[in-house]
Amino acid sequence: MTTYKSALTTAVGYTFHREELLTQALKHPSLDIGLMDNQRLEFLGDAVLGLVVADALYQSYPEQAEGELDRMRANLVSGKSLAKKAGQLELQNYLEVSEAQRKHRPEPSPGMLEDALEALIGAIYLDGGLVPARTFIEKIFSDELAEAGQAASERSPKTQLQEWSQEHHAGARPDYTLLETNGPAHQRNYTVEVRIADRLIASGTGSSKKNAEVAAAANALQTLKT
Repeated sequence: MTTYKSALTTAVGYTFHREELLTQALKHPSLDIGLMDNQRLEFLGDAVLGLVVADALYQSYPEQAEGELDRMRANLVSGKSLAKKAGQLELQNYLEVSEAQRKHRPEPSPGMLEDALEALIGAIYLDGGLVPARTFIEKIFSDELAEAGQAASERSPKTQLQEWSQEHHAGARPDYTLLETNGPAHQRNYTVEVRIADRLIASGTGSSKKNAEVAAAANALQTLKT
């Protein structure tokens, strides 16, 4: 194996049995070599990446509903995220492009890096199967997979309720109504109810109208889970 590819396989943590797959994963379509560029491998790698990330999220966050898992996965495998990971692996140093492409764009675009990373995943899958592909994906996304649940739990209950409502009620938004205010001026207590599609879901109290709405949303989410 050539020296520069040896450096890449060290960074990836996987040694190819069929080096030609790694070579193909790094060939940009601008080379005009038909099916020997990295686009078919990118297609395969995209599917493998989606499966591995979805399975990891499903296993790691058993309390999260389908909609939240889908959002977590979308954030993890976004183009911006994949381009960043490709940059960390320095795939820009290994990607083969045509001279015309290099003159037009001396540095690979984020989309080119994203495709190269997915092609690399596809190449690992074809060469060694799902286990090494999973190992590689979970390695490079280890921090993001660990933080995904925390990010989800920190999202505002009002945001979560709105997303649930839009998904389950044809775009309807939660409607918050102030029911009462009591207590002295320096220690007010507010009570708010929340309805979705004219159906009362829950109510909540707080030291401000905003806090009461958050409490109502949190109670509504709890009600909807039961």
